[in-house]
Amino acid sequence: MIYDLLVVGGGPSGLSAAAHAAKCGLSTLVLEQGEVANTIFNFQKKKHVMSEPGMIPLRSDLQFEAGTREVILQAWHDAVQKYQVQINRPEAVKQITKKDGLFEVQSDKGAYQAKHVVLAIGIQGNPNRVGKPGEDLPHVSYKMADPTIYLDKDILMIGAGDAAIEGVLALCDKNRVSVLNRNNEFFRLKDALDRQINEKVKAKQVVAYHSAAVERFEPGYTYITLPDRVAKVKTDLVFVRIGASLPRPFLEKCGVTFASKERSALPTINEHYESQVTGLYVIGAVAGYNLIKQGMNQGYEVVEHILGHEIKPVDEPMLTEKLNFLQGSLDERLVQIAATIPLLAPVQKQPLRELILQATLHQMRGAQTVYQEDDFSDSLFLILDGKVAASFRAQLPGERPILLYQGSFFGEMSLLSGRRRSATITTVGPSVLIEIPRKAMLRLMANEPAVKRIVDETFVVRALKTNLLKDLEDDLAQELAHKANIKSFKKDDVIVKQGEVGDAFYLIRSGSVKITKREGEKETVVKYLPAGQYFGEMALLDTEDPTRKATITATKQTEVIQLMKEDFWALLHRHPEFEQHLRENVQRTRIQSQAFELMQTGSMSYVNKMLQEGVFDGTDVLLIDENKCVRCDNCVKACETTHGGQTRLYREEGLLFGNFLVPTSCRHCENPLCLIDCPPGDAIQRDPKGEVFITEAKCIGCGNCASNCPYGNIFMLHPKPKETRKPWMRILSLVGAGPPEPKAEDLPTKAVKCDLCRNDSAGPACVRSCPTGAAMRVTPEEYFVKIGAVGR
Repeated sequence: MIYDLLVVGGGPSGLSAAAHAAKCGLSTLVLEQGEVANTIFNFQKKKHVMSEPGMIPLRSDLQFEAGTREVILQAWHDAVQKYQVQINRPEAVKQITKKDGLFEVQSDKGAYQAKHVVLAIGIQGNPNRVGKPGEDLPHVSYKMADPTIYLDKDILMIGAGDAAIEGVLALCDKNRVSVLNRNNEFFRLKDALDRQINEKVKAKQVVAYHSAAVERFEPGYTYITLPDRVAKVKTDLVFVRIGASLPRPFLEKCGVTFASKERSALPTINEHYESQVTGLYVIGAVAGYNLIKQGMNQGYEVVEHILGHEIKPVDEPMLTEKLNFLQGSLDERLVQIAATIPLLAPVQKQPLRELILQATLHQMRGAQTVYQEDDFSDSLFLILDGKVAASFRAQLPGERPILLYQGSFFGEMSLLSGRRRSATITTVGPSVLIEIPRKAMLRLMANEPAVKRIVDETFVVRALKTNLLKDLEDDLAQELAHKANIKSFKKDDVIVKQGEVGDAFYLIRSGSVKITKREGEKETVVKYLPAGQYFGEMALLDTEDPTRKATITATKQTEVIQLMKEDFWALLHRHPEFEQHLRENVQRTRIQSQAFELMQTGSMSYVNKMLQEGVFDGTDVLLIDENKCVRCDNCVKACETTHGGQTRLYREEGLLFGNFLVPTSCRHCENPLCLIDCPPGDAIQRDPKGEVFITEAKCIGCGNCASNCPYGNIFMLHPKPKETRKPWMRILSLVGAGPPEPKAEDLPTKAVKCDLCRNDSAGPACVRSCPTGAAMRVTPEEYFVKIGAVGR
């Protein structure tokens, strides 16, 4: 028998193609080497499956809505029965060849002929291996079917994608669970999963090893390589979920070609998912489409194409509308974008489509501000047309702004560091900009090594010019960027240790560090350095005593740019004036340190506690000097008056560090967790100046922001009711004849927090109303000055 269509793989993509083909009267056969819908079948029991992406409609004769694994499998089983889809399993395909216009498919059980073949084999059958000694031990597994059967075990999950973290969350209530993440943060997760895993880590229900790798497995233990040490972790069980690889040798044997020789390269297919071999189609995860709904749509679309029906990809209308200012077909528009912006040149067609779907396009007329220096935003901008100017507050009179032209990108410093914008960007004439959200860009960088390399090296070049030497030549900057190392450290990791011989110079890319000096048994905190500052130069400049004079420790998740000693000196030899500047600065630092050690201010003994409590994570923290405070509560009353009778400040609550009180009031964190998982999407926001504020009219009272705040500075309260009764009605109510006075408890709760009196040009009322100057609002750069330490 010659089949009209033979589908290799009975997963979601293959079943969708087979069901539609059978419904349309095509003779169809599915060959599946494992379970039907193996992708879903291998999920843990009762797992909730998302029907992402939400913006894309479903094209399939199979039902697929968000729900449990079991409900979805039953729905697909019913559809297979309904359309009488013929499935042979377990049967593995060994070879596919084309001869005289027909495909000959050889399996481990027989041979078949077909006019068309769809490869929907997925990649789950080819899981990535850890590749370390001991991975074949019986307690190391690449599958976890039912997390409920494990109790009181020490379990390690290797991987930080959605599937891995779902497994961690399912296991951690009844077991001691840790998770190994090769990156320095969780950034590839759905928002809900990201919030849940960070809550578990904060509550110490899960131990997270970031920037980590497996060294080896042993019975009962796993050795994990961290940035500064090797940890021996007790493990009764290890589950590995680090993705899977394309079965490239098999695909190439079938005649499928690839975009490049890179390991991450995808099969070359046209807009109908057809390979170089006419009639051989590649869909689903094996084609680079990792979401279930995408693969199901493709299965439907392939059959429509085989039937001779004209059909466009389901995202075509949305992309066409978004790019309506460009000429040509959608494919021609996407090619134009990739050709114009070198950063996108390595990106394959499908990831590019997805990126543009998530992006915002800005058509700017004339000179318009894109963002201002010190704004809080972290997206990346690509210049599709026109040019922009970058200016800085620190520019000298008459100094010209830096111009960036078509094809360039900007915003990578805030994207990667998470800090305020370092420059003001203004368009110069008509321009078209593509704004890519941070999560979408980080995901692209993780999947496309060439893109990550370009962004990282550009970041280093601009960081060197911005924070070290603005006159640095482009060729030297590029050379240094190419040689520089990006190092990641977790909170409390030691970056350099006092007494070690210095071999590198460091520029803080994101996060922050503290500098401590030890004399005997006493350790003293000397300084706190945020992103953009540098350290390590003292030991490199001192040829007589090249040892480190202090220990540098990360105070939060931190990334640094490391320049090795020889590269550091190459920079100084080209710019002796910079060497002189550094030597003068070192001399000032030594004098300040000596003065500081003589001062030994009592307040400094509390700096470590302030760091541990996250005080320095805030961008605008209220401090009250208890030695000056007269307990008049003017600050509380002023806050109450400003905010309609409901205070956002509780002076008698908070954390006390020596004579400094950090009262219960929002700190406007640099990385505000309260913004995560707001159902309305914009009830709580951060404006460009950094203030985190809540719009009461949009708040639905869900409490997510309050529960996500690590410091308990958001409150769920009943708003104070507004008096709407007329005077005569209020008088009648006194004798019981009028409408009752509105009560707060009758109104729904709303989230309430400090908003820095954002609508008052005079600034925070709490500070203005303090008669003794005890209340003060401070930024990270001011902390040490305010508490008596010597700043840089």
